[in-house]
Amino acid sequence: MKGMLMSIPNKDAILGSIIPLFFLSIVAIILRFYSRSKRRQPFLVDDWLMIPSIIMVTGLSIIMFYGIGTKSLGYEAPTQAVMIEMLESGALGKRSDPSDMSPQIVRARRLEYSFLCIFAPANGLLKISVLLLYRRIFVVQKNNWKDPRNAFFLAMVAIIFAWATASTVVYVFLCKGHFEWWFNLMISAEKCLDGLKFAYQYAISDFITDVLIILIPIPFVWKLRLPLDKKLAVLLVFLLGALSAVASLIRMLWMIWATNVGYNPATDEELLLTSELYWCLLEITVGIIAACLPTLRGLVKTNSVDSVFKSVRSMFSIRSQSSSSQSDLALTKESKEKSLGHSRGSSGKSSPNISVGNYNPRMDYSRTQTTASEEKRVAPWV
Repeated sequence: MKGMLMSIPNKDAILGSIIPLFFLSIVAIILRFYSRSKRRQPFLVDDWLMIPSIIMVTGLSIIMFYGIGTKSLGYEAPTQAVMIEMLESGALGKRSDPSDMSPQIVRARRLEYSFLCIFAPANGLLKISVLLLYRRIFVVQKNNWKDPRNAFFLAMVAIIFAWATASTVVYVFLCKGHFEWWFNLMISAEKCLDGLKFAYQYAISDFITDVLIILIPIPFVWKLRLPLDKKLAVLLVFLLGALSAVASLIRMLWMIWATNVGYNPATDEELLLTSELYWCLLEITVGIIAACLPTLRGLVKTNSVDSVFKSVRSMFSIRSQSSSSQSDLALTKESKEKSLGHSRGSSGKSSPNISVGNYNPRMDYSRTQTTASEEKRVAPWV
């Protein structure tokens, strides 16, 4: 349609993309739990958060399908001539001005409100799940609150939780508790906040958080002593979420454009709402699939890829144990020196072979490797 930022997918394109992605997201979650069970790994919070996420995504998909089925979404709004015909035939009820909103637009706005009230918490749970998966991979000592990596991921989870909660509350109470607007949209202009402006702000913050979450694994992986091709292979696994960020970027561009243009006769509000909800649904379904793919390597397991993943985990395990092993080494040396000094004082003779014969630095290094191996076996990352 003319006057729009870009072409809007028709109902066939919407259904043809949303339905496969919706079922793929369900399959991805099922395979995620199956992979954990097959490898005898515990189900942690990052896994369980996928359950409420997919339940809410199911609700979002039903809203989209209902909107298309009632021609409230995916179709152009009635023209002025059609509105006059509907007015004369009594289809518009007691309306007297053909410029009033058509029943399709009224229904589309109600669907938008319901959709966004569900999308905000679902999107937040998905991002928290990804962050907890990162923590599961890159943090070995999860009970050590002084670990910078552990503190960083917990802080990010707290920020995303606060952001998702605030967004959900604003969407639910957009009309400051006046829920009667659902039956009379004319009061929304007087008592409700500017929903378009808030959706614009939410889209920008959503895209920023997506980019931050995508960039988090890069410095961790890049510090590993691996060949460049293996580093890129590991990064590729984590950067699959960029596909979801692309949908978020397109939605952000739409909302920036819509905020500047606003709702006016030159634009089709019904198609504008369709575009907003479509890219939201595309973003979260692709995000679920991307978040589950790194956990499915147990189903399709190759020696080359598996060795790379093991090196990632062992590298962080050895690093986390290096400081403690060095302190143990210093304490052992000090103990041996005291023992040697005591022996010299009591016998009056030196025994230079005691410290050399009883202490072997290689034993501490062996203990470090054993500890790292045990840590990797007890807490496998995915």
